[in-house]
Amino acid sequence: MNTSIATSSAGAIATSVRRAQPSDADALSDLVNRAYAIEAPFLEGNRTTSAEIAELIKAGGFLVLEHSDGIGAAVWFEPPGKRAGLPARTAYFGLLSVRPELQGMGLGRRLVQVAEAMAEAAGATSMTLRILSLREELSRWYKSLGYREVGTAPFRHEQLKQPCHFVEMARPLTPATASYPAAAAGAA
Repeated sequence: MNTSIATSSAGAIATSVRRAQPSDADALSDLVNRAYAIEAPFLEGNRTTSAEIAELIKAGGFLVLEHSDGIGAAVWFEPPGKRAGLPARTAYFGLLSVRPELQGMGLGRRLVQVAEAMAEAAGATSMTLRILSLREELSRWYKSLGYREVGTAPFRHEQLKQPCHFVEMARPLTPATASYPAAAAGAA
């Protein structure tokens, strides 16, 4: 039985989120590149390749929402302690991608919430992400979700048309273990 959270003329979206499989690499690469096509004025070529996505899938962190025609949305997630340069209790997500015809239906927000819940369950005290400095609309959207700008980092791509950099954003989380101190203490 397949229930849906949203429908449109483009089809139905599944309610469950699943981890990407190696067989999803081409579809995910296509999804990311379609979703990030808005960067064409300042970035030549595609944002990613199937080979890069396959490596990320191998690492186990892509989460996907199914659509009647395949993958409708996806996000890369790294639990706390996995990303070099971040504090041990900070989780990371990136490459949030929603099929252009499905944008505005709350799918991106849903995937961010799932990633945050996974981070909290893993004991993260904060969640972080990076956006390109030229994507001002993303800064506003993430701020509406409670994220704030906390720094910058270089953006390296072989075919930049305009200079840009990453803007790092973060949001505090409440780890699941902090919600149940007595249970956590009793389990030790």
